[in-house]
Amino acid sequence: MRAFIPILVGLAALAATSVQAAPVPPKVHPHSKWHETPAQNVWKSWRYDHLVSTNASYRASRMKKECGPIKDAALRESCLDSFSAYEPVRH
Repeated sequence: MRAFIPILVGLAALAATSVQAAPVPPKVHPHSKWHETPAQNVWKSWRYDHLVSTNASYRASRMKKECGPIKDAALRESCLDSFSAYEPVRH
């Protein structure tokens, strides 16, 4: 019985320090307007896909915004081509 007491004390001390050392998760999005639910994210993604596929001016502005800053000509061309591959124009 005496051999178990030091083991129990050691385990209790280890458990106490483990609980104290546990990290506290930060607030991921402290402001609610920056947080969106998965459903909101899916809806926004669908809306983006729809507009890029059906609205020529929106498509042109997104292509300019997303591909315009790319300096390498081959990479920029690949970016522009990706719009046709992943977001084909629908009428």
